[in-house]
Amino acid sequence: MFSFLRSPLPPRTNRAADNPIIYEDGASFLEFRESGSKYLLKNMHPPFDPNKPRSIMVPPFHYHIHQAEHFLITEGTCHLFKDTKDKPWMVISADEPGAQKTAVIPKQIYHTLNNASSTKPMVIDVSLTPEDYEGEQRFFRNFFGYLDDCRKAGQPPSKFQLLVFLKSSDTPVGINMSFKWLGRVVSRVYLSTMAWWGYWILGYKETYPEYYAGKKSR
Repeated sequence: MFSFLRSPLPPRTNRAADNPIIYEDGASFLEFRESGSKYLLKNMHPPFDPNKPRSIMVPPFHYHIHQAEHFLITEGTCHLFKDTKDKPWMVISADEPGAQKTAVIPKQIYHTLNNASSTKPMVIDVSLTPEDYEGEQRFFRNFFGYLDDCRKAGQPPSKFQLLVFLKSSDTPVGINMSFKWLGRVVSRVYLSTMAWWGYWILGYKETYPEYYAGKKSR
């Protein structure tokens, strides 16, 4: 391990026992439900302004190798992006009468989302099928805990650390190419290579006790 080569880790905030978990000085949160619930977690995003620093809650363009992702909007309006991050694929809204409130992204399809409003927060329920309750608690708590601690420390997050987290949840970042199948292959190779380097050479971990303290199934 050559951990002296890596960027310094930010001081970690102990949130392993928190539920909900408050981020961004109260602007966002994650709240986990019991295992087997229809939706795994509730997630609040602050207003989205492309001219301001992006919330840690805006996910990278990505896909899930083994899981479909399900969404239910409960407050505000959400832009969902599929296959491209340049133009919304669907708008789901709890505020607009008659608007669609749910959406599903199949496995192995690139996607991301953001709050459609620049003034109001958005609350959205999320689940993944097939469910891996412990794995998803571990991933979300570590991923967003690390991002928020980097924000508080005023330092950019390490791409290697983020990819170690993403590899642990079989979630490649999206790399667009002319042929979608080729992009998915390149994305997986990139994820595996960068995560291997981050874990085995730089010494980044898949989980930290300040963020995730072990089994939470009930």
